[in-house]
Amino acid sequence: MFSVSSKLWSLRCMVPTKVKFFHNGVTRFQEMASGIHVKSVEALENSTLPDFISSPNSKLQSMVWQKPVRNVLVTRKPWTKTTKDAMVELISYMHDSYPEINVIVQHDVAKELQEEFPVKLPSSQLPCVLYTGDTQDIVDRTELVVSLGGDGTILSAVSMFSNTRVPPVLAFSLGTLGFLLPFEFKNYREVFENVISSRSKCLHRTRLECHLVRNGKVTRSQTLHAMNDIFIHRGNSPHLAHMDITIDNEFLTSTTGDGVALSTPTGSTAYSLSAGGSIVSPLVPSILLTPICPRSLSFRPVILPRTSYIKVVISSRVAHDFDEQVLKLSIDGIPQEDLRLGDEIHVRSEAGTIYVEGSIVPNRKDTSGLSNMKDPKSTGIYCVARTENDWIRGINELLGFNSGFRAISHKKP
Repeated sequence: MFSVSSKLWSLRCMVPTKVKFFHNGVTRFQEMASGIHVKSVEALENSTLPDFISSPNSKLQSMVWQKPVRNVLVTRKPWTKTTKDAMVELISYMHDSYPEINVIVQHDVAKELQEEFPVKLPSSQLPCVLYTGDTQDIVDRTELVVSLGGDGTILSAVSMFSNTRVPPVLAFSLGTLGFLLPFEFKNYREVFENVISSRSKCLHRTRLECHLVRNGKVTRSQTLHAMNDIFIHRGNSPHLAHMDITIDNEFLTSTTGDGVALSTPTGSTAYSLSAGGSIVSPLVPSILLTPICPRSLSFRPVILPRTSYIKVVISSRVAHDFDEQVLKLSIDGIPQEDLRLGDEIHVRSEAGTIYVEGSIVPNRKDTSGLSNMKDPKSTGIYCVARTENDWIRGINELLGFNSGFRAISHKKP
């Protein structure tokens, strides 16, 4: 409920004025209400990420900010009124309670919010300032990601930070599926205050690193990261997919089927689960290899160590089969370029692998020269958690894990 003065102020904000709007580096002028200003994210300083401190008595890690939080990226599920209203409410709260925090949004969100803010802002006399820009400029300056929606919203936001360190993610449940969503939006004030005041804990989730190799050469532009899974499949082709799979330079199998999924523990409750894969806690350092409708009944899902180096080669059915094999590649549900005969997919944990010999992917060796492992704290995604048992609550409430049979009442016609 807004006060009378707030309503009068909102009406005053309805007077149009010309302001600058930045799109793809080009300054444009648009007619919009004076209650909101959109500025270039390039005006902000580069991000400073928090420290994460482990405790022997907890599965989670404490998130501690050495400097006050300055730049927060707010993202939401598109084309839904619920998430749009929630974003307006959250940004209004941040504008009123934390004016020192810079709110970053993407281009399409900035345009849409221009129409909402004149009548939604609290009774502050200061205009609300939002920052936007190119994806890379947003990535360089974001210190905290706030997600409003479902799991897909988080995956979309995290995909912006491929090949770089991901800021901590604070997710509020406003979507249809929420394995990664520990918080209800109605509690956003308390949760947000705990996060920026270093009173929250995070669950560390790993990512997979995917390198596409064509003609024996690594395609640098297609080095991508997956929070959920990497999925190779036959798409709409009537023919089965043929692949050779190698683990740590040791041949594992040749497979014929609809495809194969390589998943993180986080992604174990996604497509891998539907294909018969195991449910794995995100705290287990592992990579899941799950066949999709294999022709051989003996090809079963496998859970590999996180240090494994996996190579999948697109192969032909027989040596004299010259028909071109075209397969599809999806990473966290986002389609990539098609795969063809002879192409290779090299997959390992983002933290690296102890296996080095024969690797076509550049090594990251330490001073001993024996390993190319990264510091785990500089990889993966730190997701703000409610309790240590969010994962167990998720598989029970969302999956109905091991639920009993429901009683069926038979009514006479």
